[in-house]
Amino acid sequence: MTRRANSSAPSYDSDASYSPEDDDVEDELFDRNGSDHSESETEATDVEDLSLDDEDGCDDIDVDDQVQFFGGNIHPPEYYRHAVESFNESAYETQDYSDGSLLLLDACEEQWRQYCKMLERDPQSCFESLSQSNALPLLYNFFDWSLNQKIGKDGRKRRGTRKSSSLGTYWKVFRLVHERATGNKLDPKLNRRMHKVLRDLAKKHGLSNEKRVNRCMTIEDLKKQIETTISTTEKSFKLGELRILAVLFLLLLAPAGARPTSILRMRFGDIRLVLARDPEGGPHNILIRFTLAFTKTYLGVKDAKTYPIPENLYDPSLLLSPHVFLLGILFRHRAFRATSLASPAQLANLDIHPQERELPLPLRDELKETHIFRRAVKNLTGFELSQDKPISYQMVAQWIRKVGEVLGLEYPTIPYNLRYNAANEFDRSADISEALRNLAMGHANSTPFQRHYLGREIGADTWAILRRQKPQQALIMQACSVGHSISKRRPTDLTPEQLVSVNNDALIKRLERDLRRHRQGSKKYMELRRELRNEKQRLKRQLKQKVRDEWTAEQAVDDIERQLRGVGFAKGAANATVSPQRPAQKRLMEALTVPLGNTLEGQYQRRDNAISAIMAYCVVEEGQTIQRHTPSVESRSTFISEPPVRSPQHMALMSVFVKNEKERPRRCFICVGKALTLAPDDVAVEGLFMGFICVISSMLKPMGLYFDSVALLLFNLFD
Repeated sequence: MTRRANSSAPSYDSDASYSPEDDDVEDELFDRNGSDHSESETEATDVEDLSLDDEDGCDDIDVDDQVQFFGGNIHPPEYYRHAVESFNESAYETQDYSDGSLLLLDACEEQWRQYCKMLERDPQSCFESLSQSNALPLLYNFFDWSLNQKIGKDGRKRRGTRKSSSLGTYWKVFRLVHERATGNKLDPKLNRRMHKVLRDLAKKHGLSNEKRVNRCMTIEDLKKQIETTISTTEKSFKLGELRILAVLFLLLLAPAGARPTSILRMRFGDIRLVLARDPEGGPHNILIRFTLAFTKTYLGVKDAKTYPIPENLYDPSLLLSPHVFLLGILFRHRAFRATSLASPAQLANLDIHPQERELPLPLRDELKETHIFRRAVKNLTGFELSQDKPISYQMVAQWIRKVGEVLGLEYPTIPYNLRYNAANEFDRSADISEALRNLAMGHANSTPFQRHYLGREIGADTWAILRRQKPQQALIMQACSVGHSISKRRPTDLTPEQLVSVNNDALIKRLERDLRRHRQGSKKYMELRRELRNEKQRLKRQLKQKVRDEWTAEQAVDDIERQLRGVGFAKGAANATVSPQRPAQKRLMEALTVPLGNTLEGQYQRRDNAISAIMAYCVVEEGQTIQRHTPSVESRSTFISEPPVRSPQHMALMSVFVKNEKERPRRCFICVGKALTLAPDDVAVEGLFMGFICVISSMLKPMGLYFDSVALLLFNLFD
């Protein structure tokens, strides 16, 4: 491996340092579209020398264009005189920030306004007073006040700050807010004093100093992640094409090591496919070139980077072939400009002109501005891909996390696991220089890599190196990856008994009692129902995370004890909540896992079959994810097969039957049947027993209409 030269790095303790990669939170919060004060890419050598006396400079200048630019008379002199007098400089006094960063700046400024309102002071005056010597008390108490806030916008409960690194990030955001409001930076001496203030506040509020684990997702882990994404039924994607796009996102992110948002914002116009001649004499190769035009936009738009990915016809696993998944999407949308190119089997028949090296496979012009990664929207008949709504980072991050849980990974899986892996692999490769690594990662220097991407788990067999033995590198890489503790036995959902414990929580019981005291459909009823639902979800997430955190050690102890007793490992119980794969999903999985053949024609057939299976699966409507939980202990004990005569349950049950063909049922039989499986005091029973008239009435009340002739008219129409 080549030795890298040491490079000087700017100090990150300066007042100008604001990087989305400074701590755990910003990796997802800022990197989507953040600003970076420590990565200015403009240097003296970047400015073109426009002197006409410089012979080299004239090569890049169209002299006629320059003459026309300076000698043009499109506008009269009065136009420019007025423009100079009315020019607004304020728009150029602050830095340019992306939409994501502006949201954070505005939120911080709003908190400052609320804090000053509480103190009965003017926010702008308080900003300006921070330049004085007595600014520290105001700042200390602002951050202490912010950490104590439990209720946020619209009365919603705030998640709160849990890590000291997040508090440090908030301080950096506040400095930018102050600079935006006053036009001046805070005193560096005050900045240094605030570091101690933040440490004291972190200790006072019990904030954790632990950073997010920056483990890499190795290629072997990636293969398992993709295989689970394709095969699982525990996660539904509404439309089959979303499942394919979830895999394509990973396969484009892995080799580029790019920020996830730059992949999600790709358009069909950012993709170029060519049939390239192999200079070593092999078969023609389908070469993908994809350009990432979006990166962090501080100091303007950065130069776009293009990544070439050649096809590996003899790839042992099609699950790791971005060509197969991308071509499946392109053929599914008939994206090629050559209208006759409509089947993957036709690719093997194409040739390159004898005097040329490439045959371009151009895409249709009308698709150039269309996003590749688009979300599914519901229409009258099902789901279809939106034309203009791209998949958000939050959506794809949730997909990856859920699939990681199904796979059995211990740590939450995030897109940045692939970016970490790319950065570390680039750094170890003798074929990639330090400058090329920084260019691929979008870093101005090596400091961001060293601070945030270089694994904190040392990825080398240091003891073997010191003893001059052969390092066990494969074992070390496995131990440092996200897949080191993978286990299919790791719980992914709560058991029925654990769900019952959530329902029996004291706060849940109190909210249920309060809910029953209010009229159904009233404003207070809706607020309490939302609070009850959110509290249940919070307790479930909390309990699930606790179970998963404790499972590794507890399961290890159980395995050890059973083996020492000579009874072996416990047999895993079959998961009755998992739906079986449907035929299209089975066909897709089989096509992508076909073993490697021996002939070139066999490889073409293998690739084409996989592309065809992807095309067929794109139109499959999976619908919403449905959890098929087994009945809880409480539900089984209160199940009513034949409710007592004249009881509310019996009357509701009888109302779904009719005596003759002219009579109509007054309640939904599905809802009544579901209600009979619940406990009588369950809050959902009342809503399920509602008749059609009450349902219509509750729909009209938010619009200011009550149970009157309008409701009766609608009911008569249904009847």
